[in-house]
Amino acid sequence: MSFSLLVLGIGSFLFHASLRQTMEFADELSMMVLMWAMLRATLQARRSPSMARAISVLLAVVFISFSVFYVWSAKIIYQVIAFNIGIVVLTAWSHWVLYHSTPAFSAAKRSDWNKRKWKGIGYSALGYFLWNIDLEYCAELRALKARVGLPWAWLLELHGWWHILTAVGVSMSMDVSREVQAEIERLKQD
Repeated sequence: MSFSLLVLGIGSFLFHASLRQTMEFADELSMMVLMWAMLRATLQARRSPSMARAISVLLAVVFISFSVFYVWSAKIIYQVIAFNIGIVVLTAWSHWVLYHSTPAFSAAKRSDWNKRKWKGIGYSALGYFLWNIDLEYCAELRALKARVGLPWAWLLELHGWWHILTAVGVSMSMDVSREVQAEIERLKQD
């Protein structure tokens, strides 16, 4: 998961530094790599080794197939739809792992993980909200930044805040995922 977050940072940097469509694909597909890594970790929780391998293969086939289709179509709406479906599946399955899988986790751990998971989702959602404001009011924000001047204008770089808040939110979610995996391993040994 950490490597996929690094790949996302590199892909995003390449796109924003060049503003080329090929690098836009690098940015958007690296978002899908991160989603794949997080889905893989969550869907494999409490699965047998053979089922975990099958999940990895299935997700790889879906990801590669989607990537080819997306680059061929060059329509961002497909990436947006796929990414949002991934978020819904990830959120729903992580809820199932925390609350319905057996053996049950302690109530205190479930509560802590759930709060932190939703806090991470909240940071990411706030970043997404700010990014959409930036998309809709770009000209107005540029004018406001010109009036405010540096260094305060940086606070109005809402697209940048999207990247920062999303990275923080995803990092928090990854921490929870790692702790859940470690607890599953600990429970196996008991």
